[in-house]
Amino acid sequence: MDKLDFYKHHIENSLIDIMNTRAQDNNFERQWLQLHIPNRDLQYAISQLSTLSLKLLQQVVALAPVSEDQLVEAMDLSFGVIAKNMNKLSRLGFVVKASPEQRKAVYQPTKVGTKVVAVQNQLSELLDKQHRELVDRYTPEQLSLIAAFLQDLQHSH
Repeated sequence: MDKLDFYKHHIENSLIDIMNTRAQDNNFERQWLQLHIPNRDLQYAISQLSTLSLKLLQQVVALAPVSEDQLVEAMDLSFGVIAKNMNKLSRLGFVVKASPEQRKAVYQPTKVGTKVVAVQNQLSELLDKQHRELVDRYTPEQLSLIAAFLQDLQHSH
């Protein structure tokens, strides 16, 4: 079997499966959170959040009190994207402006926001454990080769 046939039969389908699964991750994370947070109002609020909003909430909890400028830097996103998502998190009760009278917004998580992040962290720990078990099967050299291949593949598309 030549290299292209090997790629098509042993690698390409796996990559397509990974991409399809990744596209559904937002639903998975929200569903997991909803299962582990029994409050119906909170479940509804979580259903309104994107993956980006959930990641942003984690950053707010980790860095609080945190300004929008600090979030722009930490997340490597535009000010507009940060502001839009922070407004949504604030409207849904996950964060509050620490000093509403300040020209530049500084945010703190609410108790509810902190609780959601604690549950997110439980999921992260489970996924980290699974990923650790996966990468432990390979040598550093093999992992470097896999990473290089995936980067080359990404740059060629």
